[in-house]
Amino acid sequence: MSVTWDEIEALRDETYQRTPKLQVRTMAQALNFVESTGFCFAFKANNSELPCLWHAACGQRNPVYPLHTHHDPFVSLVWQAKDELAHTKKIYYGKAIKKRPSMISLEYFPLFYVLNRHSLRPDAYLADYMRGELALDAKNIMDALSDNSPQITADLRIASGFSHPQRRPAFDKAMAELQSKMYVVKIAEFYDPFTFLWDLVDKRFADEINAAQDISQDSARKRILAAYFQTVLVAKPLSIQRLFAWNRHDIDSALNALVAEGLVSDDLLIDGEKQTFYANSRIFSSSG
Repeated sequence: MSVTWDEIEALRDETYQRTPKLQVRTMAQALNFVESTGFCFAFKANNSELPCLWHAACGQRNPVYPLHTHHDPFVSLVWQAKDELAHTKKIYYGKAIKKRPSMISLEYFPLFYVLNRHSLRPDAYLADYMRGELALDAKNIMDALSDNSPQITADLRIASGFSHPQRRPAFDKAMAELQSKMYVVKIAEFYDPFTFLWDLVDKRFADEINAAQDISQDSARKRILAAYFQTVLVAKPLSIQRLFAWNRHDIDSALNALVAEGLVSDDLLIDGEKQTFYANSRIFSSSG
């Protein structure tokens, strides 16, 4: 079967809800969007294909990001959703995918958690630090938050030794690392004065983490990719690697399993492309 990129994008308009008919307008619809996709970006990430809530809020494929975001209803809806849905623990919100602001449903959170952690123990960060896989600054923040959580940003900076203004960039870098490895999570924002409230992922999502105890990394990758092809529809291994930062062997293994189960095909031809693509076999069948 051969298709064009225009045809693929038209199908993605439906799965990404980039049409006026499917436009996300309410908090309930925003939650449904996260739960139906399983995981998405809050805003579009360059060079990575994944649904984003802002496009769905706009109901457009290629909206123009406004200069004055505070007065834009679509940006405001995304900001409200990431605050309210995360604060009420209806979703996981953090820089978990490509270190970009990401929204993950509670159903899929355990899968990402399993893949981001060597161990499900609360003190796993210490083992990561001893292996050289967690920076000292990040370890110091974890020490402070483990002693007392949750904490607002200012208090956490003081407790972890980042109170001096010149240490702000180092603190921000360490927090980004801890979010990407799913050790810390922002659970609230306050606006007078503006600050964040941070908690330990293991404390905040204890029930969901307990549910992850029997999930293998291979199973987690396969289930994530199955959901990925439900929305993205078409991809190649390099794109998957760029998005999730998995090694190629693990990606190939998960793809082969999905092909064997008939959920994904590996032979889609796209006009103008030299190589074949992996694709959602329900949408793109060899019979045309």
